[in-house]
Amino acid sequence: MHASPLVNRAAVASWASIVGAVALALAGLLFLLQGEISTWVFALVVIGVGSLALWVWWAPGEFQAWLAGRQTQYGTTSILVTILFVAFVAFTYVLIDRANLTVDLTSRQKYSLNAPTLDAIDRLEQTGFRVRIVGFFSRTKLREQEAADLLLRLYEGEGGDRIEVEYIDPDERPEIAAQYGYQPAYDGQFFLSVLASDGEPIPGSVPIYLGGPNERDITTGLLTVASAGSFKVYFTAGHSEADLAQIEATGISALRTSLTGQGIIVEPLRLLEATQTGIPEDASAVLIIGARARFTEQEVQAIDDYVQRGGRLAIFADPPLVDVGEATLTNTFLEEGSPFSDYLWDEFGVRVQPAVVVAPDLNLGNQFSPIVAMIASHDILTGFEDAQIVMRFARPLELVSAPDARQGQYLREPLLYSSEGAYAEFDLERMTGSRPETILDGEDQRGPLLLGVTIRRSLEFQQEAQPRIVIIGDSDVLQNDYVSNFAGNNVLWSDTVDWLTGFSQAVRFAPISDPTTLALVVSSQQRTTIATITMLLLPGIVLLAGGVVWWYRRR
Repeated sequence: MHASPLVNRAAVASWASIVGAVALALAGLLFLLQGEISTWVFALVVIGVGSLALWVWWAPGEFQAWLAGRQTQYGTTSILVTILFVAFVAFTYVLIDRANLTVDLTSRQKYSLNAPTLDAIDRLEQTGFRVRIVGFFSRTKLREQEAADLLLRLYEGEGGDRIEVEYIDPDERPEIAAQYGYQPAYDGQFFLSVLASDGEPIPGSVPIYLGGPNERDITTGLLTVASAGSFKVYFTAGHSEADLAQIEATGISALRTSLTGQGIIVEPLRLLEATQTGIPEDASAVLIIGARARFTEQEVQAIDDYVQRGGRLAIFADPPLVDVGEATLTNTFLEEGSPFSDYLWDEFGVRVQPAVVVAPDLNLGNQFSPIVAMIASHDILTGFEDAQIVMRFARPLELVSAPDARQGQYLREPLLYSSEGAYAEFDLERMTGSRPETILDGEDQRGPLLLGVTIRRSLEFQQEAQPRIVIIGDSDVLQNDYVSNFAGNNVLWSDTVDWLTGFSQAVRFAPISDPTTLALVVSSQQRTTIATITMLLLPGIVLLAGGVVWWYRRR
Protein backbone atom coordinates (compact mmCIF):
# COMPACT_ATOMS: atom_id res chain seq x y z
CA MET A 1 0.00 0.00 0.00
CA HIS A 2 1.19 3.54 -0.69
CA ALA A 3 1.61 6.02 2.13
CA SER A 4 -1.03 8.67 2.25
CA PRO A 5 -0.15 12.18 1.00
CA LEU A 6 -0.76 13.49 4.49
CA VAL A 7 1.92 11.19 5.94
CA ASN A 8 4.42 12.13 3.19
CA ARG A 9 3.72 15.79 3.75
CA ALA A 10 4.37 15.42 7.52
CA ALA A 11 7.68 13.64 6.83
CA VAL A 12 8.81 16.31 4.38
CA ALA A 13 7.81 19.00 6.86
CA SER A 14 9.85 17.33 9.62
CA TRP A 15 12.91 17.15 7.40
CA ALA A 16 12.34 20.76 6.33
CA SER A 17 12.45 21.87 9.97
CA ILE A 18 15.79 20.12 10.44
CA VAL A 19 17.24 21.53 7.23
CA GLY A 20 16.00 25.02 8.14
CA ALA A 21 17.56 24.92 11.60
CA VAL A 22 20.87 23.62 10.29
CA ALA A 23 20.93 26.22 7.48
CA LEU A 24 20.28 29.13 9.85
CA ALA A 25 22.88 27.87 12.32
CA LEU A 26 25.49 27.62 9.56
CA ALA A 27 24.54 31.06 8.26
CA GLY A 28 25.09 32.54 11.73
CA LEU A 29 28.48 30.86 12.11
CA LEU A 30 29.65 31.99 8.68
CA PHE A 31 28.56 35.55 9.41
CA LEU A 32 30.51 35.60 12.70
CA LEU A 33 33.61 34.14 11.08
CA GLN A 34 33.55 36.24 7.90
CA GLY A 35 32.19 39.44 9.42
CA GLU A 36 29.98 40.14 6.40
CA ILE A 37 26.83 38.91 4.65
CA SER A 38 28.40 36.91 1.85
CA THR A 39 26.63 35.01 -0.91
CA TRP A 40 26.80 31.80 1.11
CA VAL A 41 25.36 33.47 4.19
CA PHE A 42 22.49 34.94 2.17
CA ALA A 43 21.80 31.59 0.46
CA LEU A 44 21.76 29.70 3.76
CA VAL A 45 19.39 32.25 5.30
CA VAL A 46 17.00 31.88 2.32
CA ILE A 47 17.15 28.08 2.58
CA GLY A 48 16.66 28.19 6.34
CA VAL A 49 13.73 30.59 6.31
CA GLY A 50 12.07 28.77 3.37
CA SER A 51 12.45 25.36 5.02
CA LEU A 52 11.06 26.56 8.34
CA ALA A 53 8.18 28.27 6.55
CA LEU A 54 7.41 24.98 4.75
CA TRP A 55 7.47 23.17 8.08
CA VAL A 56 5.06 25.64 9.69
CA TRP A 57 2.76 25.48 6.64
CA TRP A 58 2.61 21.71 6.18
CA ALA A 59 2.82 20.68 9.83
CA PRO A 60 1.20 23.40 11.92
CA GLY A 61 0.31 20.91 14.64
CA GLU A 62 3.91 19.84 15.00
CA PHE A 63 5.04 23.48 15.17
CA GLN A 64 2.45 24.15 17.88
CA ALA A 65 3.65 21.08 19.78
CA TRP A 66 7.26 22.30 19.53
CA LEU A 67 6.25 25.67 20.89
CA ALA A 68 4.37 24.00 23.73
CA GLY A 69 7.41 21.92 24.61
CA ARG A 70 5.78 18.54 23.76
CA GLN A 71 7.51 15.94 21.66
CA THR A 72 5.94 14.91 18.38
CA GLN A 73 5.45 11.31 17.37
CA TYR A 74 8.80 10.96 15.61
CA GLY A 75 11.01 13.19 17.83
CA THR A 76 11.42 16.16 15.47
CA THR A 77 11.35 18.50 18.46
CA SER A 78 14.28 16.70 20.09
CA ILE A 79 16.33 17.02 16.92
CA LEU A 80 15.53 20.71 16.61
CA VAL A 81 16.40 21.36 20.24
CA THR A 82 19.72 19.53 19.74
CA ILE A 83 20.52 21.60 16.65
CA LEU A 84 19.68 24.82 18.45
CA PHE A 85 21.83 23.79 21.42
CA VAL A 86 24.80 22.99 19.15
CA ALA A 87 24.33 26.32 17.38
CA PHE A 88 24.22 28.13 20.71
CA VAL A 89 27.47 26.46 21.85
CA ALA A 90 29.13 27.29 18.51
CA PHE A 91 27.99 30.92 18.62
CA THR A 92 29.23 31.26 22.20
CA TYR A 93 32.62 29.77 21.31
CA VAL A 94 33.11 32.09 18.34
CA LEU A 95 32.05 35.18 20.29
CA ILE A 96 34.35 34.36 23.23
CA ASP A 97 37.22 33.60 20.86
CA ARG A 98 36.75 36.91 19.04
CA ALA A 99 36.34 38.79 22.33
CA ASN A 100 39.77 37.44 23.34
CA LEU A 101 38.55 36.13 26.70
CA THR A 102 41.07 33.92 28.48
CA VAL A 103 41.23 32.14 31.83
CA ASP A 104 44.49 30.98 33.39
CA LEU A 105 43.85 27.73 35.28
CA THR A 106 47.52 27.00 36.10
CA SER A 107 48.50 27.05 39.77
CA ARG A 108 51.31 29.56 39.16
CA GLN A 109 49.36 31.72 36.72
CA LYS A 110 51.82 30.88 33.95
CA TYR A 111 49.58 32.21 31.22
CA SER A 112 48.73 35.54 32.83
CA LEU A 113 50.45 38.90 32.55
CA ASN A 114 52.59 39.90 35.52
CA ALA A 115 51.48 42.59 37.95
CA PRO A 116 54.13 45.07 36.65
CA THR A 117 52.75 44.60 33.16
CA LEU A 118 49.21 45.29 34.35
CA ASP A 119 50.51 48.42 36.10
CA ALA A 120 52.19 49.51 32.85
CA ILE A 121 48.91 49.07 30.98
CA ASP A 122 47.13 51.13 33.65
CA ARG A 123 49.75 53.87 33.31
CA LEU A 124 49.27 53.83 29.56
CA GLU A 125 45.53 54.29 30.02
CA GLN A 126 46.04 57.14 32.49
CA THR A 127 48.24 59.02 30.03
CA GLY A 128 45.61 58.64 27.30
CA PHE A 129 48.00 57.08 24.78
CA ARG A 130 46.83 54.50 22.25
CA VAL A 131 49.41 52.14 20.78
CA ARG A 132 49.65 49.50 18.08
CA ILE A 133 51.96 46.52 18.42
CA VAL A 134 53.02 45.51 14.92
CA GLY A 135 54.62 42.13 14.24
CA PHE A 136 56.33 41.28 10.96
CA PHE A 137 55.94 37.63 9.99
CA SER A 138 56.60 36.21 6.55
CA ARG A 139 55.15 32.90 5.35
CA THR A 140 58.15 31.06 6.76
CA LYS A 141 57.42 32.44 10.25
CA LEU A 142 53.75 31.48 10.58
CA ARG A 143 54.42 29.01 13.38
CA GLU A 144 56.29 31.70 15.33
CA GLN A 145 53.38 34.07 14.75
CA GLU A 146 50.94 31.58 16.21
CA ALA A 147 53.15 31.15 19.27
CA ALA A 148 53.54 34.92 19.70
CA ASP A 149 49.81 35.48 19.38
CA LEU A 150 49.21 33.65 22.67
CA LEU A 151 51.06 36.43 24.51
CA LEU A 152 49.87 39.32 22.35
CA ARG A 153 46.21 38.33 22.86
CA LEU A 154 46.73 38.87 26.60
CA TYR A 155 47.99 42.42 26.02
CA GLU A 156 45.13 43.15 23.63
CA GLY A 157 42.59 41.77 26.08
CA GLU A 158 43.92 43.74 29.07
CA GLY A 159 44.50 46.94 27.10
CA GLY A 160 41.04 47.18 25.58
CA ASP A 161 40.90 50.02 23.06
CA ARG A 162 44.31 51.31 24.23
CA ILE A 163 46.30 48.43 22.73
CA GLU A 164 45.81 46.83 19.36
CA VAL A 165 47.86 44.16 17.62
CA GLU A 166 48.55 43.83 13.91
CA TYR A 167 50.50 41.20 11.99
CA ILE A 168 52.06 42.15 8.68
CA ASP A 169 53.57 39.94 5.99
CA PRO A 170 56.43 42.12 4.69
CA ASP A 171 56.33 40.35 1.32
CA GLU A 172 52.64 41.10 0.78
CA ARG A 173 52.68 44.63 2.23
CA PRO A 174 56.14 46.06 1.49
CA GLU A 175 54.87 49.66 1.63
CA ILE A 176 53.90 49.24 5.32
CA ALA A 177 57.14 47.44 6.10
CA ALA A 178 59.10 50.32 4.56
CA GLN A 179 57.46 52.76 6.99
CA TYR A 180 59.02 50.80 9.86
CA GLY A 181 62.43 50.59 8.21
CA TYR A 182 61.94 46.86 7.79
CA GLN A 183 64.95 44.65 7.14
CA PRO A 184 65.09 40.85 6.71
CA ALA A 185 66.51 40.52 10.23
CA TYR A 186 63.21 41.95 11.59
CA ASP A 187 61.21 38.92 10.42
CA GLY A 188 59.46 37.62 13.54
CA GLN A 189 60.07 40.89 15.43
CA PHE A 190 57.73 43.55 16.84
CA PHE A 191 57.49 47.35 16.78
CA LEU A 192 55.37 49.75 18.83
CA SER A 193 53.65 52.79 17.31
CA VAL A 194 51.80 55.56 19.13
CA LEU A 195 48.46 56.31 17.46
CA ALA A 196 46.78 59.63 16.81
CA SER A 197 43.06 60.26 17.30
CA ASP A 198 42.32 58.89 13.81
CA GLY A 199 43.81 55.52 14.69
CA GLU A 200 46.91 56.01 12.52
CA PRO A 201 50.51 56.40 13.74
CA ILE A 202 51.36 59.97 14.78
CA PRO A 203 53.00 61.67 11.77
CA GLY A 204 56.74 62.01 12.17
CA SER A 205 56.91 59.65 15.16
CA VAL A 206 59.55 56.91 15.16
CA PRO A 207 58.28 53.38 15.93
CA ILE A 208 59.87 51.77 18.98
CA TYR A 209 61.67 48.53 18.21
CA LEU A 210 60.60 45.85 20.70
CA GLY A 211 62.42 42.77 19.47
CA GLY A 212 61.00 39.29 19.87
CA PRO A 213 57.65 38.40 21.45
CA ASN A 214 58.48 38.40 25.16
CA GLU A 215 56.80 40.14 28.05
CA ARG A 216 59.91 42.03 29.19
CA ASP A 217 60.51 43.84 25.89
CA ILE A 218 56.84 44.52 25.15
CA THR A 219 56.15 45.92 28.62
CA THR A 220 59.34 47.99 28.47
CA GLY A 221 58.01 49.52 25.25
CA LEU A 222 54.69 50.32 26.91
CA LEU A 223 56.48 51.90 29.87
CA THR A 224 58.58 53.97 27.47
CA VAL A 225 55.40 55.38 25.91
CA ALA A 226 53.70 55.84 29.29
CA SER A 227 56.75 57.77 30.52
CA ALA A 228 56.77 60.10 27.52
CA GLY A 229 56.94 63.69 28.68
CA SER A 230 57.99 62.71 32.20
CA PHE A 231 61.67 63.34 31.46
CA LYS A 232 63.16 66.56 30.14
CA VAL A 233 66.80 67.10 29.22
CA TYR A 234 68.16 70.64 28.81
CA PHE A 235 71.13 71.52 26.59
CA THR A 236 72.90 74.74 27.52
CA ALA A 237 73.16 77.46 24.87
CA GLY A 238 74.88 80.81 24.62
CA HIS A 239 78.50 79.68 24.94
CA SER A 240 79.08 78.39 21.38
CA GLU A 241 77.95 74.88 22.34
CA ALA A 242 77.44 72.17 19.75
CA ASP A 243 74.23 72.68 17.78
CA LEU A 244 71.50 70.05 18.15
CA ALA A 245 70.04 71.09 14.81
CA GLN A 246 73.21 70.37 12.85
CA ILE A 247 72.70 67.18 10.85
CA GLU A 248 76.17 67.05 9.28
CA ALA A 249 78.67 64.39 10.35
CA THR A 250 80.25 66.73 12.89
CA GLY A 251 76.88 67.80 14.37
CA ILE A 252 75.02 66.23 17.30
CA SER A 253 71.48 66.08 15.89
CA ALA A 254 71.47 62.29 16.47
CA LEU A 255 71.40 62.99 20.20
CA ARG A 256 68.09 64.84 19.91
CA THR A 257 66.65 62.09 17.73
CA SER A 258 67.60 59.38 20.21
CA LEU A 259 66.02 61.26 23.12
CA THR A 260 62.79 62.32 21.45
CA GLY A 261 62.42 58.81 20.03
CA GLN A 262 62.10 57.56 23.62
CA GLY A 263 59.64 60.26 24.60
CA ILE A 264 62.22 62.43 26.40
CA ILE A 265 61.64 66.16 25.94
CA VAL A 266 64.61 68.20 24.73
CA GLU A 267 64.87 71.93 25.45
CA PRO A 268 67.60 74.58 25.13
CA LEU A 269 68.70 76.33 28.31
CA ARG A 270 70.19 79.82 28.31
CA LEU A 271 72.01 80.05 31.62
CA LEU A 272 72.08 83.83 31.44
CA GLU A 273 68.29 83.79 31.82
CA ALA A 274 68.49 81.04 34.44
CA THR A 275 70.58 83.31 36.67
CA GLN A 276 67.32 85.15 37.45
CA THR A 277 64.84 82.28 37.57
CA GLY A 278 67.06 79.31 38.32
CA ILE A 279 67.33 76.11 36.30
CA PRO A 280 63.79 74.73 35.79
CA GLU A 281 62.49 72.28 38.36
CA ASP A 282 61.46 69.84 35.64
CA ALA A 283 65.06 69.36 34.44
CA SER A 284 65.90 65.67 34.54
CA ALA A 285 69.44 66.54 33.44
CA VAL A 286 71.47 69.47 32.11
CA LEU A 287 74.07 68.82 29.41
CA ILE A 288 76.95 71.08 28.40
CA ILE A 289 78.38 69.83 25.10
CA GLY A 290 81.28 71.55 23.39
CA ALA A 291 81.02 74.96 25.08
CA ARG A 292 83.85 77.34 24.08
CA ALA A 293 83.21 80.48 26.14
CA ARG A 294 83.57 81.18 29.84
CA PHE A 295 80.64 80.80 32.21
CA THR A 296 80.04 83.79 34.43
CA GLU A 297 80.00 83.53 38.21
CA GLN A 298 76.22 84.00 38.16
CA GLU A 299 75.82 81.13 35.70
CA VAL A 300 78.05 78.90 37.79
CA GLN A 301 75.96 79.80 40.85
CA ALA A 302 72.80 78.76 38.98
CA ILE A 303 74.42 75.43 38.18
CA ASP A 304 75.51 74.94 41.80
CA ASP A 305 71.99 75.68 43.06
CA TYR A 306 70.67 73.06 40.67
CA VAL A 307 73.30 70.47 41.64
CA GLN A 308 72.79 70.99 45.38
CA ARG A 309 69.09 70.24 45.08
CA GLY A 310 69.91 66.92 43.43
CA GLY A 311 70.50 68.04 39.87
CA ARG A 312 72.14 65.90 37.19
CA LEU A 313 74.89 67.47 35.09
CA ALA A 314 77.05 66.27 32.17
CA ILE A 315 80.03 68.16 30.75
CA PHE A 316 81.72 67.25 27.45
CA ALA A 317 84.71 69.57 27.01
CA ASP A 318 86.73 70.54 23.93
CA PRO A 319 90.50 71.26 23.86
CA PRO A 320 91.93 74.70 24.69
CA LEU A 321 92.49 75.30 20.96
CA VAL A 322 89.72 74.56 18.48
CA ASP A 323 90.13 74.26 14.73
CA VAL A 324 87.36 76.08 12.84
CA GLY A 325 87.95 75.75 9.13
CA GLU A 326 91.45 77.08 8.55
CA ALA A 327 91.50 79.16 11.74
CA THR A 328 92.50 78.07 15.23
CA LEU A 329 90.45 79.68 18.01
CA THR A 330 91.08 79.79 21.74
CA ASN A 331 88.60 77.85 23.84
CA THR A 332 88.13 79.64 27.17
CA PHE A 333 85.59 77.18 28.59
CA LEU A 334 87.05 75.62 31.74
CA GLU A 335 90.34 77.43 31.28
CA GLU A 336 92.50 77.66 34.38
CA GLY A 337 91.24 80.33 36.79
CA SER A 338 87.76 80.59 35.23
CA PRO A 339 84.74 80.51 37.58
CA PHE A 340 83.52 77.16 36.34
CA SER A 341 86.94 75.49 36.44
CA ASP A 342 87.53 76.72 40.00
CA TYR A 343 84.05 75.53 41.01
CA LEU A 344 84.65 72.00 39.71
CA TRP A 345 87.94 71.79 41.57
CA ASP A 346 86.91 73.45 44.85
CA GLU A 347 83.58 71.60 45.14
CA PHE A 348 84.27 68.21 43.54
CA GLY A 349 88.05 67.90 43.23
CA VAL A 350 88.07 67.50 39.44
CA ARG A 351 89.93 69.59 36.89
CA VAL A 352 89.90 69.46 33.08
CA GLN A 353 93.55 69.97 32.19
CA PRO A 354 94.76 72.52 29.57
CA ALA A 355 96.25 69.77 27.41
CA VAL A 356 95.47 67.48 24.51
CA VAL A 357 95.81 63.70 24.52
CA VAL A 358 98.29 62.36 21.98
CA ALA A 359 98.02 58.62 21.29
CA PRO A 360 100.73 57.34 18.90
CA ASP A 361 99.97 53.70 19.75
CA LEU A 362 96.17 53.37 19.83
CA ASN A 363 94.25 55.73 17.59
CA LEU A 364 91.86 56.05 14.67
CA GLY A 365 93.88 57.34 11.74
CA ASN A 366 96.00 59.88 13.60
CA GLN A 367 97.55 60.45 17.00
CA PHE A 368 94.95 63.05 17.98
CA SER A 369 92.05 60.57 17.68
CA PRO A 370 92.68 58.28 20.64
CA ILE A 371 90.76 55.06 21.14
CA VAL A 372 89.73 54.48 24.75
CA ALA A 373 91.94 51.70 26.05
CA MET A 374 90.14 50.89 29.30
CA ILE A 375 86.62 51.28 30.65
CA ALA A 376 86.54 51.20 34.44
CA SER A 377 84.00 49.15 36.36
CA HIS A 378 80.95 51.38 36.60
CA ASP A 379 77.16 51.41 36.22
CA ILE A 380 77.76 53.26 32.97
CA LEU A 381 78.84 50.94 30.13
CA THR A 382 78.25 47.83 32.23
CA GLY A 383 78.67 44.86 29.93
CA PHE A 384 80.37 47.00 27.27
CA GLU A 385 83.88 47.04 28.71
CA ASP A 386 85.29 45.90 25.36
CA ALA A 387 83.32 48.40 23.27
CA GLN A 388 85.39 50.69 21.06
CA ILE A 389 85.04 54.35 22.01
CA VAL A 390 86.76 56.86 19.75
CA MET A 391 87.58 60.45 20.67
CA ARG A 392 89.12 63.42 18.86
CA PHE A 393 91.31 66.10 20.46
CA ALA A 394 90.48 64.88 23.95
CA ARG A 395 91.45 66.64 27.18
CA PRO A 396 92.80 64.65 30.16
CA LEU A 397 91.26 65.05 33.61
CA GLU A 398 92.90 65.47 37.00
CA LEU A 399 91.52 64.28 40.35
CA VAL A 400 92.44 65.71 43.74
CA SER A 401 94.88 63.44 45.57
CA ALA A 402 94.18 64.70 49.12
CA PRO A 403 90.59 66.01 49.21
CA ASP A 404 89.66 68.60 51.79
CA ALA A 405 86.45 68.45 53.84
CA ARG A 406 84.35 69.93 51.07
CA GLN A 407 85.77 67.74 48.30
CA GLY A 408 85.61 64.71 50.57
CA GLN A 409 81.82 64.71 50.46
CA TYR A 410 81.95 63.29 46.94
CA LEU A 411 83.01 60.07 45.27
CA ARG A 412 85.09 60.55 42.13
CA GLU A 413 84.76 57.35 40.10
CA PRO A 414 87.02 57.00 37.01
CA LEU A 415 85.22 55.93 33.87
CA LEU A 416 87.53 56.08 30.81
CA TYR A 417 91.29 55.82 30.33
CA SER A 418 93.68 56.25 27.42
CA SER A 419 96.35 53.73 26.50
CA GLU A 420 99.67 53.58 28.35
CA GLY A 421 101.44 54.84 25.26
CA ALA A 422 99.41 58.04 25.17
CA TYR A 423 100.55 61.28 26.77
CA ALA A 424 99.16 64.74 27.55
CA GLU A 425 100.65 67.53 25.47
CA PHE A 426 100.56 70.84 27.37
CA ASP A 427 102.58 72.90 24.88
CA LEU A 428 99.73 73.53 22.45
CA GLU A 429 101.75 75.81 20.18
CA ARG A 430 104.32 73.06 19.83
CA MET A 431 101.54 70.61 19.10
CA THR A 432 100.00 72.69 16.32
CA GLY A 433 103.38 73.41 14.83
CA SER A 434 105.68 70.40 14.75
CA ARG A 435 103.05 67.72 15.53
CA PRO A 436 105.26 65.88 18.07
CA GLU A 437 105.58 62.12 17.91
CA THR A 438 107.54 61.67 21.16
CA ILE A 439 106.95 62.62 24.77
CA LEU A 440 109.12 65.21 26.49
CA ASP A 441 110.04 64.21 30.03
CA GLY A 442 109.22 66.88 32.56
CA GLU A 443 106.84 68.65 30.20
CA ASP A 444 104.29 66.04 29.16
CA GLN A 445 102.22 63.63 31.29
CA ARG A 446 102.50 59.94 30.52
CA GLY A 447 99.54 57.62 30.07
CA PRO A 448 97.28 56.04 30.92
CA LEU A 449 95.34 59.30 31.15
CA LEU A 450 91.94 59.79 32.75
CA LEU A 451 89.41 60.76 30.06
CA GLY A 452 86.11 60.47 31.92
CA VAL A 453 84.85 60.56 35.51
CA THR A 454 81.55 60.50 37.41
CA ILE A 455 80.78 62.28 40.67
CA ARG A 456 78.23 61.59 43.39
CA ARG A 457 78.01 62.00 47.14
CA SER A 458 79.81 59.62 49.51
CA LEU A 459 77.67 57.29 51.63
CA GLU A 460 78.26 59.25 54.84
CA PHE A 461 77.08 62.42 53.15
CA GLN A 462 73.99 60.96 51.48
CA GLN A 463 71.01 63.29 51.43
CA GLU A 464 67.48 63.12 50.10
CA ALA A 465 68.65 64.97 47.00
CA GLN A 466 71.54 63.14 45.35
CA PRO A 467 73.38 65.00 42.59
CA ARG A 468 75.15 63.14 39.79
CA ILE A 469 77.79 64.57 37.47
CA VAL A 470 79.60 63.17 34.42
CA ILE A 471 82.69 64.88 32.98
CA ILE A 472 84.19 63.68 29.69
CA GLY A 473 87.25 65.35 28.18
CA ASP A 474 85.83 65.43 24.65
CA SER A 475 82.65 66.54 22.87
CA ASP A 476 83.49 64.99 19.48
CA VAL A 477 82.79 61.63 21.10
CA LEU A 478 79.09 62.50 20.63
CA GLN A 479 79.16 63.84 17.08
CA ASN A 480 76.86 62.19 14.56
CA ASP A 481 79.38 60.12 12.61
CA TYR A 482 81.05 58.75 15.76
CA VAL A 483 77.77 57.84 17.45
CA SER A 484 76.52 56.21 14.24
CA ASN A 485 79.69 54.27 13.40
CA PHE A 486 81.04 53.19 16.77
CA ALA A 487 78.88 51.15 19.11
CA GLY A 488 80.89 52.24 22.15
CA ASN A 489 80.19 55.92 21.49
CA ASN A 490 76.49 55.17 21.10
CA VAL A 491 76.34 53.19 24.34
CA LEU A 492 78.37 55.85 26.18
CA TRP A 493 75.75 58.43 25.20
CA SER A 494 72.70 56.35 26.07
CA ASP A 495 74.14 54.99 29.32
CA THR A 496 75.20 58.47 30.42
CA VAL A 497 71.67 59.80 29.95
CA ASP A 498 70.24 56.74 31.73
CA TRP A 499 72.63 57.12 34.67
CA LEU A 500 71.81 60.80 35.03
CA THR A 501 68.04 60.74 34.58
CA GLY A 502 67.10 57.28 35.81
CA PHE A 503 65.11 56.77 32.62
CA SER A 504 66.02 53.10 32.29
CA GLN A 505 64.90 52.48 35.87
CA ALA A 506 61.50 53.98 35.08
CA VAL A 507 60.95 51.71 32.09
CA ARG A 508 62.82 48.62 33.26
CA PHE A 509 60.76 45.47 33.62
CA ALA A 510 61.81 42.06 34.92
CA PRO A 511 58.99 39.53 34.47
CA ILE A 512 58.47 36.67 36.88
CA SER A 513 58.95 33.38 35.08
CA ASP A 514 58.61 29.75 36.08
CA PRO A 515 61.11 27.64 34.11
CA THR A 516 59.69 24.43 35.54
CA THR A 517 56.32 24.94 33.84
CA LEU A 518 55.93 23.54 30.36
CA ALA A 519 54.94 26.23 27.90
CA LEU A 520 51.69 25.56 26.10
CA VAL A 521 51.14 27.13 22.71
CA VAL A 522 48.01 26.32 20.72
CA SER A 523 48.06 27.48 17.13
CA SER A 524 45.05 28.84 15.29
CA GLN A 525 44.90 25.63 13.24
CA GLN A 526 44.85 23.54 16.41
CA ARG A 527 42.15 25.78 17.89
CA THR A 528 40.10 25.28 14.72
CA THR A 529 40.53 21.51 15.01
CA ILE A 530 39.43 21.54 18.65
CA ALA A 531 36.44 23.72 17.80
CA THR A 532 35.44 21.43 14.91
CA ILE A 533 35.59 18.34 17.10
CA THR A 534 33.73 19.85 20.04
CA MET A 535 31.15 21.89 18.12
CA LEU A 536 30.51 19.79 15.00
CA LEU A 537 31.89 16.26 15.13
CA LEU A 538 30.70 15.18 18.57
CA PRO A 539 27.26 16.82 18.29
CA GLY A 540 27.04 15.43 14.75
CA ILE A 541 27.59 11.90 16.04
CA VAL A 542 24.83 12.45 18.59
CA LEU A 543 22.52 13.79 15.88
CA LEU A 544 23.34 10.87 13.62
CA ALA A 545 22.63 8.38 16.39
CA GLY A 546 19.35 10.14 17.17
CA GLY A 547 18.44 10.09 13.47
CA VAL A 548 19.10 6.38 13.27
CA VAL A 549 16.92 5.73 16.32
CA TRP A 550 14.25 8.00 14.90
CA TRP A 551 14.28 6.21 11.55
CA TYR A 552 14.21 2.81 13.25
CA ARG A 553 11.24 3.76 15.45
CA ARG A 554 9.34 5.09 12.46
CA ARG A 555 9.50 1.64 10.91
